[in-house]
Amino acid sequence: MNDTLTVAAAAAFESLVAPQPLVAHKSALDFKTFCSLRRMVSHQRKQWVVGSSDFMQLLALHLPEVAEHVDESDFGYIHLEVGVLRIASRTAILCRDMSELLRHLILVSDLLGRADQTLHDALRVSYLEALFLGETGSETMVARGMLPKMMEDVLRKSESRMGSMRAAV
Repeated sequence: MNDTLTVAAAAAFESLVAPQPLVAHKSALDFKTFCSLRRMVSHQRKQWVVGSSDFMQLLALHLPEVAEHVDESDFGYIHLEVGVLRIASRTAILCRDMSELLRHLILVSDLLGRADQTLHDALRVSYLEALFLGETGSETMVARGMLPKMMEDVLRKSESRMGSMRAAV
């Protein structure tokens, strides 16, 4: 019995210290499976609803230099909080700092895709409409060309709604 244990222990020890033959490493996931899993995870991420109470936390996390300009008395008033982001975006447009503007647009686009109705309305009215409606300057047109399709669609709906309101008057 002891001889069997000794032989087994020696074999186990040899397998640990002996060089392993080179074997081609096969990935556990192929690229197609990886892409499929990535789409699934990003789709699930989009399903998390962001409320207006989450806006300041996300603004401070992603754009702390903008969040520091929100006055304490504005906390809890979502349109005022979003207005600070609009002012920062407007400054970036006028200074032609398109990389900074792109950071703002990425955050707004992500939030619009996951926002509850209150936050969605604030982003539409106090950001998109306040920033782009009625603006014809060349800097604004360049910035508007940077909008993702979803944001451009929201803005077009606002423009058509305002056009129909003007026609009714």
